Amino acid sequence: MTSQNEDPLLNMTLGQFKDVAAALGLAGLANSIKRYTLTTYSQFVDVLYADLTEALSIIQENPELRQEDEEDRLTIEIVSILRGMGYNAEHERKVGGHTDISVRGRDRFLWIGEAKIHDSYKYIFQGFQQLCTRYSTGDSGQDCGGLLIYIPNKNAANVVRTWRKRIENEGIEDLAILDCEERPDMVFYTTHKHERSGRTFKVKHIGVSIYFDPKDHSKAA
Repeated sequence: MTSQNEDPLLNMTLGQFKDVAAALGLAGLANSIKRYTLTTYSQFVDVLYADLTEALSIIQENPELRQEDEEDRLTIEIVSILRGMGYNAEHERKVGGHTDISVRGRDRFLWIGEAKIHDSYKYIFQGFQQLCTRYSTGDSGQDCGGLLIYIPNKNAANVVRTWRKRIENEGIEDLAILDCEERPDMVFYTTHKHERSGRTFKVKHIGVSIYFDPKDHSKAA
């Protein structure tokens, strides 16, 4: 019978558990360990974005169920998924106003997300302004946010591409646009000078496709 000292699992460090989980494709377990052991805001944001990508993939898998959903309904479901992953995530938390998504971590870490259903690019820009000038502080440990764009119409990549071109012409101080290597057609980043803090603020712009228009004319399975 194997004693406790002979059981390799009982002698593994958290780092070793994380590596094994990643090697086995257990992303959820690996990210749980990362959330527990992170110490910097950069790590907090990186792990949050990995988990947010997973949450949004769940939303995108069943667009036939999302066609009539409003912004709040979609956003509340995302918040619920993040809570299930162990995040201190809230909808309509009061931070300079009622935020769509707020996620808090250790040492005052705060990430805020604003969500908009694509109706017009003016409406999306309104969401960007709300995120950057109303809700976010831009302080250290709070200088990243996200803009979620729910896209009910076809060709989501074109919507994201057009939005990327539009924001270049909005006269934002010190604006820079950065690619997202993992999902270049649906995601990009911007940095600019935050009006309130005067520091660099980084926003992740994320397209979420909920378009559904099957052409087979058959009844749903």
